[in-house]
Formats: sequence, C-alpha cells, structure tokens
Amino acid sequence: MSRTDSPVADRLRPKTAVGFWNVYFLAKFALVWAGYLRFHALGNIALLALLLVPLKPGILNRARCLAALVAGTALVWHESWLPGWASVVENARALSGFSANYVLELIWGFIDWPMVGAFVVLSVLYLLVRDYVRVTTVTVCLVAYFALSPLWQNTHAPALRALPAMGTGAAALEAAAFSDTADTSIVEPRQIEEWYRTFLAYEKDRRAHLPDGINAKDTPFDIVLLNVCSLSTDDLAAANLTDHRVFKRFDVRFEHFNSATSYSGPATLRLLTGACGQPAHNALYGERRPDCELMNRLDALSFKQYLFMDHSGEYDDYLHTLRRQAGLTPQLTKGRYPLKYMSFNDERIADTRAVLRHWLSTVKTADSKRTVTLMNFIALHDGNRLPRHSRAEPFAPRAKAFLDALNGFMNDLEKSGRKTMLVLVPEHGAAVRGDTTQTARLRDIPSPAITEVPTMVKFFGVKRKDAAPVTVAGSTSYLALAELIGRAVEKNAFADGSAPLDVRELARDLPQTHRVAENAQAKVLHFKGADFVKLHRADWEPYGAAR
Repeated sequence: MSRTDSPVADRLRPKTAVGFWNVYFLAKFALVWAGYLRFHALGNIALLALLLVPLKPGILNRARCLAALVAGTALVWHESWLPGWASVVENARALSGFSANYVLELIWGFIDWPMVGAFVVLSVLYLLVRDYVRVTTVTVCLVAYFALSPLWQNTHAPALRALPAMGTGAAALEAAAFSDTADTSIVEPRQIEEWYRTFLAYEKDRRAHLPDGINAKDTPFDIVLLNVCSLSTDDLAAANLTDHRVFKRFDVRFEHFNSATSYSGPATLRLLTGACGQPAHNALYGERRPDCELMNRLDALSFKQYLFMDHSGEYDDYLHTLRRQAGLTPQLTKGRYPLKYMSFNDERIADTRAVLRHWLSTVKTADSKRTVTLMNFIALHDGNRLPRHSRAEPFAPRAKAFLDALNGFMNDLEKSGRKTMLVLVPEHGAAVRGDTTQTARLRDIPSPAITEVPTMVKFFGVKRKDAAPVTVAGSTSYLALAELIGRAVEKNAFADGSAPLDVRELARDLPQTHRVAENAQAKVLHFKGADFVKLHRADWEPYGAAR
C-alpha cells in the first residue's frame, strides 16, 4: 500500500461538505414546487458553492460547516412567508406581552408533523441510495433548473404591452385593475405598484356624506359599532358557523367587506376614520384627519359617545393609540363583569353578554336620546383560555358562544323597544386555517381569508318596507359603512308615524372600494383577477393558493 493510499492520507484529503445537505436541497425543491417556499436563486447557488469547495479537515472546514448552517437557516426563513426581521422588530413590544404558555403553544402549533415525517423519510432514502446514486449531481442540476427556469418562462411569456398613462378616477382604476387577462406571468411589479399609488391618490379625496346638522324633529336613535377581534368569513366556514341563526336576523349584509388589515389597532383606526377613503397603513399614524373621524362627526350631530370593551385596552397601547390618532374621546365605561376568559397575555376578559347588557342599561338612563357607541371585543382572539385552564380554548366553541351572546343581545334590544342601528364590523380574522403562503394563526400578511369579514347591519324599533335581507354586492370597506350611517341619519330612518323603512333604497349604490389590505410590513391587493403580495421592500408577486 502506498503512502498516499493510507487511511490517514484519505482522511486528510480535501473534501466537499455537501453530504447530508443534499436532503436540505431536495426537501426545499419539494416545498418550492408545492408553493410553500420561494426559490432565491443567488442565495442557493452561493450556499451550494460554499459546500462544494474542497477543504481539508480542520478549523477552516468546521467554520465552513457553521457558516453553512447559519446561512442555510437564514435562507429558508427568507424564502418562506414567515415574518421578516423588520416585522419582528416592529411587533417586538406586542410579542413581549405574550404569556409563556401562549408562546409555547404557538411554537408547537407551527410544527407541521406530516412535513416532519416526510423529511425523515427523505433522509432515510438518501442514506439508502447515496452509495449507488450521485445525489450531489442531482442536487446541482436541480439548483440550476430552479435558478434558470424564470429566465425560460420570461422568454416564452407573451409580450407585455406598454402601460398607458393612468388617470386618477374610478374608471381608470377599474380599467387598469380588471382589463386584460388574469395570467399573472405577464403582470409586472411596476404595473401593480403604479396602480396601488393611483388607488391611494383616488381614495385620498373620497368622503362619505354625513349631514351638516339634524332637524330637531328627527327621531333620535342609537348607533352601536360592534368591533369584534378575530372573526372573518373564512373563520366562520372553518368553524361550521356560517349558518348560525344570528346572521339571518340582520337587515343588510355586505358580501365582500374588506377590513383592510389583519391587526386590531389599525383595524379600529380605519373604522373610526372611515368617513374618508382608504389611506395607506403609515398614514393611519400620521396627522389626525378630523373630517374623517366618524364618531366625532356624529358627536357634532348630537350623538353622545360611549365606549365599551371586554378588556382594558392597555395591550399594545390600543386605547391610547385610538385617542391619539383617531380622536376617540369617551371614557371606557366599566362594570363588574363576570370573568369569561383569560387572554393570551394573561388579561381578564369579561363576559360578552354582561358587557352588552351593561350598555343597554346605561343608554336607557342616559340624558341624550342620540348615542353612538364603539364596542370592542377580544373574546375570539387566538390564545384565549378558560379560567384556571393552561391550554387555549379552540376557536369554534368561543365563536359560537359569542354569536349566541349576540343573538341574546338582539333579543334584549327587540324587547326594549329602543331604536337602534346595530353594526357588526369585525376587525379582522383569526386565521383559523392557513394556506401555502401563511400558516394558520399567523396574521403578518393580510390575506383575503383574514381581511374579508362578515359585516352586517340591523335596524331595531322600526318597521321595514320589505323583510328580506339586503345584500350589498361588490367589494366594500369602511367608506360604505360610514355612508350608510350618514344616510340613516340624514333620511331620518327611524321616523315615527311615517312610511316603513326602505332598507333596499338606503343601501343602494353604496361606495365600492378595491380590495387592498396593508400591515406595516406587508401589502395584499387584487389586480387583474389575482391576488398579489408585497413584503416590506420586495417586489409584488402572486399570492399563493389555499391548501
């Protein structure tokens, strides 16, 4: 045996470090193909190149392995749809308030056990075939294929026509958003960005019509804005509650109401400033816009303001933000409510029915006959648990309990005879079931399944011309809701001794709003028949299909 063929010499010979990293790449290719990951060509080529460099055993090789581990983990995170570092920093204060049990539960819930099992199977297969198949060669070929396939697709894609100059009116937005084809392969990010900018410019000048004053002879009534955290149309479907009896009692149903965000603070800000068109997320935290502040505009029409919640409003500076950014003035009306849940941050959550009954008893004895109330409930927020329980209560039983309480409240309103306009307008969904882009319970990306919320209106204490519910078709948002409230005030909808209320006429031709949703680090919009997402400073790209 020659010296160069000795076992010692063989161990000291320079080697690549791909080895088990083949499983990493093969698993990634499968996830990219299934739509769970995006493939970052340059990052994967660099990582593979690092692993292919022959190095002798020693400190340099160990450093290479450590660097590859860090880079590989960071690359997968970057290629996934998980919140980026900017989003984590942005929400660090809120995240720090989570209870330890809730954090552990989230981590456990994010583990996809079928995927873990598939990874184990893939690892075993690799160990079985590595001595017979040049797996590294397969990996190199697949990296090259995934890196070059966008170039081939662009070469064979239809030519994109030059984008015409876009106006700022509704017709221009409609034409740009819905013309041509839904084929996302010929939609360029610059088109979507220009349309988004045009949308914001158009929305900036839109206003809901609220009367300048009221007639002393107008019949007074109550307006209740029932702002519910974590209840979307998709959540109701996931919990088999779409046909709950309470929904059949409403007079007006918005078919596709967009909450425009997937977090509580900005959702309530958008509601409170809903008398104007839809602003960008950052604009919510800029200068106040008094002409947009719905409750304050109603206050000027002699509607006394009230605020009721099933929580303190302290988490994430929620209540203070509403006061600072939307001019919310009423003090929180507190009561000795029975305890219903402990929240995800160990705060007490009051019984829903008790809060609703307290409102009714409060306005019955109020001096003002006209009232407008913001009610905010977090009973459905992810992670809430029953008292003296360590595990979170599932969404479905909590949602049913809330809807049952709402149904009971509607019974109380009917018995009371009070003239009331009850508005159910959820903040956002709970993401009960996820999709290939965003896992269940995560709301960093405001996807349509999270932002389309069941918004409905019921008129109590007045006779209707037609008992059939009215459906508001098309895409709507807070501007339509503010317009409907303004019409109810201006048309003296609760007038005594007059013709029955024509709800169909009241809800006719409410303003439409294109489906655009935003958080601090993510935007989602509907353009040319498809949904597109933009994360932080990245380009617009198609949003993944549901699982």
